[in-house]
Amino acid sequence: MNVSTLLLALLCVQPSLARISLIDTVAAGLQNVGALPSQTTSIVTVISSPGTPSALNNDESEVSSVLSAEETASGIVLYCRGSTLGGTSQDDRTSLALCSLVSGALLVDGVTMGDVEAGLQNSRHARTLTALFRSRIKLTESDESKQTLIIGLVEVADGDKDKVAESVERDVKALYKASAVEKKGSLSFEDAYDLQIRSVASAGDADSILSLATEAARSSERSSEAIGSMLNQKLSQVRESGVAALALDTPHIAQAFVQVGNAYQKQSRVARARIASWKSRVARGLWVDGFGKEAEGLRKRVLGSFDAETLPAAGLPLVSAYRLEMRSQLQSLLDSAVEELYGSQISNLEKATIKRLEKQLLRTVNEPSESAMDTNAAAMRTESYQFESIAEDLQVPVLGLTKEKAVREMSARLNDVMTSFPDSPQAKIKRTQQVSKVVNRERKPSTRAIDFGLDVVAVVRPDGFGSLQGYAGYNLPGGNSITFGVHNDADDPQVIAQFGGVRPPLLRIQPKLRVNVEL
Repeated sequence: MNVSTLLLALLCVQPSLARISLIDTVAAGLQNVGALPSQTTSIVTVISSPGTPSALNNDESEVSSVLSAEETASGIVLYCRGSTLGGTSQDDRTSLALCSLVSGALLVDGVTMGDVEAGLQNSRHARTLTALFRSRIKLTESDESKQTLIIGLVEVADGDKDKVAESVERDVKALYKASAVEKKGSLSFEDAYDLQIRSVASAGDADSILSLATEAARSSERSSEAIGSMLNQKLSQVRESGVAALALDTPHIAQAFVQVGNAYQKQSRVARARIASWKSRVARGLWVDGFGKEAEGLRKRVLGSFDAETLPAAGLPLVSAYRLEMRSQLQSLLDSAVEELYGSQISNLEKATIKRLEKQLLRTVNEPSESAMDTNAAAMRTESYQFESIAEDLQVPVLGLTKEKAVREMSARLNDVMTSFPDSPQAKIKRTQQVSKVVNRERKPSTRAIDFGLDVVAVVRPDGFGSLQGYAGYNLPGGNSITFGVHNDADDPQVIAQFGGVRPPLLRIQPKLRVNVEL
């Protein structure tokens, strides 16, 4: 290091003024800009990472300040906070966008080996760099001078520096490329930035890097406008553009969110299509053969495919919670539908089993008691076994849907049906039909017999002209019958003429004796 460079480094680290807070909140605007010089030869921004010690910014008194400034003998140094994995406030995003527009050199400090190993695109620094890139791409012209971007590495072994620097450079360019898609005709990364990756392991490294950034900022083209006016003008430009209004994720994170959402939509469609076909069959009072195995297979297949398609998102802290939520929703969709279908199929199976048993019991209503009991007991055992076999085919043990409870309840219901069936309407009708059949059974022609029967016909003829007419008959045991009719034709002239000019009697009863002789 020559003497001039050493003197420049000493000047850079010896402030002539105390650090000044420029922004506490964006809503309050810039403050204390009058304490800054009207002109300067260079503006350098140091962006420290919250929670990571920084040799470039060790002033703990300014932690709460969104943006602060410090005047050195060689220019102005701006200090602002970087992003975190939890997100970035609008104040911090606005501060980063402002620094990106006014600075000749940017120092992004606090990149650790953990950030590099996880991938810079997945780290907190990806949000910081995205905020810097978006504001510069959107709010600067294509003929703007190249800006120096220095990435400060901490806790990096000497033997890994080249490999780490290569990985960081690749990720930084990928972030810029993804951000540049938002504006047509954006500069290439090489035309927009002069990227340098340096290790910041000591105060000496910090002084050297700050000296390098100051020299780079001094050589860049700057407006001759006063510092205070320029800061206010650029802050207004950032606010009006809305570039810092939304907490936009880095392209890599956004892509992971989209992948998780697409995977959920795809697998939910697969699940719903299969479930719809099952519901269509169950709605007809049937059940699905092999439902238990098919439901468990569908559940494993859908959740397994979702896990495989979203596996890269599992390692991203910002996306992993969303992925877990989508997986839970998908699992809930499957489990609730399977549980509903299982309950409906068990209900259908119970109805079909009871119906078959009642049909068998109806056949034995008029059989001798001992024979009927044996037949009915065998029928109940058959139906119980068949129910248990089908229920075993329907059960889904992984969801706790087993046959044991359904089998116990079905056994109790079958016993109740056996006990109460003799008094059921079906059994009574069957016994009545049997009695009627015996009573009305015709004798053989060869049997000699004489049967007497009495048929009584009664007709009521109230006032009217014949608009109402009806008859009802009833056969009594023994071949007797009663017929009763109503006909309101007492005022009809034709009827009166038939009765010789007088009204017909209100009630007429006509008995008829019937004799049936068989020889």
